[in-house]
Amino acid sequence: MKRSKIRKPPKGQRNLRKGRKSLKGYFYFITICTDNKRKIFVDKEYVEILFNSLEWLEERGFIELIFGIAMPDHAHLIFKLKGKKTLSQVIKSLKQFTGRKLKDILKIKENVWQKGFYDHAIRREESLIEIVKYCFYNPVRKGIVSDPREYPFYK
Repeated sequence: MKRSKIRKPPKGQRNLRKGRKSLKGYFYFITICTDNKRKIFVDKEYVEILFNSLEWLEERGFIELIFGIAMPDHAHLIFKLKGKKTLSQVIKSLKQFTGRKLKDILKIKENVWQKGFYDHAIRREESLIEIVKYCFYNPVRKGIVSDPREYPFYK
């Protein structure tokens, strides 16, 4: 008798979901990457689509945004999860809306966002401060600017 193979998600994606929980009132550090590391967020118009979508999620009571930064090929977000949506639903909503808008503007058919996302539940206030610093200094570490205050794409 022939056994059918069980399809498992690729190892990286499986590990991203392992232990993922949606806890209301918790702070989360999220990293979402563009598909194939495409450098999309180099223009203010494109970054505004991302930030406007975050504002929409905040206005609807799904998140409380603490910090967001759009790097050329990824975004780091720090927010408190609120409302009725799970963490995965919030990120799905963000990626679907921004993906459609960016595909229209850029006139591309390919995906804008890579599948999945990295998340980390922040448990202590000191960690929150350290993670904001990490994100704030990311453009310096990447060699884009010498002073993080020169980088224009953070909220």
